[in-house]
Order: sequence, then structure tokens, then C-alpha cells
Amino acid sequence: MPSTRGLLAWLAAALFCWTALFQPQPAEAKIVWRGQSSYPTGLPQLYSPAERFAHLVEELTGGELVIRMQPGGSIVPSKQVFDAVNSGVLDIGCTWAGWWIGKFPASVLFANSYPNGMQMREMLSWIYHGDGLKLWNEMYAGQNVVVLPPYGMLGSENFCWSRKPINSLEDFKGLKFRTVGVWGRCLERLGARVVSLAGGEVYPSLERGVIDAAEFGTPAIDRKLGFEEICPYLKVPGIHEPCAPLETLVNEKTWEELPDRLKPMVKYALKISCFEAINEAMKEDAEAMEYFRSSPKVEVSKLTPEMIEEIKRIGREEMNKMARDDPFFARVLESQRSFRRLVEPYADLVRLPYPFAQPEGE
Repeated sequence: MPSTRGLLAWLAAALFCWTALFQPQPAEAKIVWRGQSSYPTGLPQLYSPAERFAHLVEELTGGELVIRMQPGGSIVPSKQVFDAVNSGVLDIGCTWAGWWIGKFPASVLFANSYPNGMQMREMLSWIYHGDGLKLWNEMYAGQNVVVLPPYGMLGSENFCWSRKPINSLEDFKGLKFRTVGVWGRCLERLGARVVSLAGGEVYPSLERGVIDAAEFGTPAIDRKLGFEEICPYLKVPGIHEPCAPLETLVNEKTWEELPDRLKPMVKYALKISCFEAINEAMKEDAEAMEYFRSSPKVEVSKLTPEMIEEIKRIGREEMNKMARDDPFFARVLESQRSFRRLVEPYADLVRLPYPFAQPEGE
């Protein structure tokens, strides 16, 4: 029999081996995803939800999955996020579907970037409980990407900033207007000269008079960019984009290789991030609009009912044209319209008018 000292040495060695075998994995053995947003740091409501989502994933998975999220342009140019996820250069991309209209015309429907699109609550309901997410993934069939629920959601954009007053649709004639997508086609029908510019070029182009008017983002985003410094006229509401889901793309192989027990945690993190983004944006946009309305340099006004109805009519005609040319576009458009026929009458029935703020003490 071995001596007591030998037995103790053997037990110590066995305990060391057992501990080494079953101790937690070292940090370098974690699952690490390479991620990028299409947006730079510093812009509210665009990059910050992607950053929040990455933090939530690490927290919910206990550090088993880490997403190294980078701002737009860090790894690939902002408008190449889809291609980078598709090729595997990125594991995950936080972006906006409307950028891909050239490849996938129906992307504007998921971006909600067309006149008289869906309101925020109805849009989220269609994505989660209608056919939205299923059709979103079907749009990219044959690509190496998986669409997960939105990581964020923008509220209504400002309709436009302009150097000249816009009081009727006739005022668009000859106007050099910065916009993108379906709304650009509608503006051209109204006589505007549409100019496509990247976000960073909008302010200097307005300042130099290269363009006369522009739409870009929500009140909080536009305040950050300082459009009120050079444009005295602000028009609302943003009928061209009533809300905007922010797209979450994951490389298909990356998603398939993720352990099944972690996948629900990623989806929960997206829901929480989107929820936080919506509620945060309400306050930020209200504060920004109050700032614009109180500024002696800015005149804030609403589109007239007549202007809204004509924009809706033109927008519907443009969407119908696109549906005739693209069967999948037609399917998605009908899915949205069918869902709206179901939920919007109810939403209108129970909607209460906003009360006026009461004086203090009442």
C-alpha cells in the first residue's frame, strides 16, 4: 500500500487535474461576434441602441457570447454592412433595410420608408405577430443572412428642413431636395429636383445653397446635426417615414453555430433594446421639438390636411407601380395593407385626443 504521504500527493494531483478540467473556460474561449452598425457614435437613437444590445447580450449570457460592436465605417463602409454580414466579414450588422432598395425593392416596406407607412405600434405588431419577420427573412432567401427582430425603432421623422417656406405642394416645384427612395420619386412628381446625399453632406450642402431643403431624421437626430442653425423652416409630421424599424442581420453560419440555449437570449436582448430605444426616443424627440419651437430662428408648422391627402394619393400610386413590377413586393405590401385593415380601425376607435398641458397647480 502506498504511504500516507504518497496517497495525499496522489489525491492532490487528482484534485488539480479535476479542477483544471472543469474550471470555467478562459476569456479567449468565449464566443465572440464581430459586429458593426451603419451609424457613427454620437447620433442619438441610431448607434446607441446597437451598443446597448451588445451589452445586454453579454449580460444575459453571463459573458458566454460577446458582441464587439463598432460604429459605422470602422470595419466596412456604412452602406456595405449587408454585404459584409452576407460574406462573413461581419457576424452581425445593425443597420436599416432601406439602404438595400437597389437589390431588394421590398426593403422599403420593412424600412417603412414610404408615404403614409405604418405607425409604430402597428408596425411592431405586424413584425412580431403578423407576417413581418417571416417575410423579411424570405426577402433575403438565397443570401447568407438571418433577420432577427429590430434592435431599435425610430419615431416619426421631421418632414423637412428648408431655406424657403413650403406652404403648399406647388412650393416643391424646382426645389432642390435631399431625400432617398420612394419619397424621392413622389417629390419628383411634385416638380422637385431630388438630390441624393450621404448624411454628413447634408448640413454643408444646405449651408452653401447646393440644396434648398432636406429630410434626414427624427427631431433629436436633426438637433444633433444642427439643421436649425441654417434652415429657418421646419415642417412636420414626417408622413414619408412615420417610424423606422432598425434592421438586425446575422450571418447564417454564425447563427447556426450559436448554441440553441443562447439564441433566445439574443432575441430577448433585442426586444429589451428596442423597447428602451422607443421610450428613450419619445423623451428625446419631445425635448428637441420643444427646443425648435421655442427658438426665435425656427418656424415650425404642420402640413395641411390637403397636402397630406395628396401625398398619400401619390405615394399609393407609386407603391402600386412597384407592386406590379415585383410579385414579392406585392405580397409584402398586401400583407401590410391587410394587417392595417384589421388593426387600424380598432386603434382609431380607442385613440384619445392628447389633452393640453394644464397650468401648474390645476
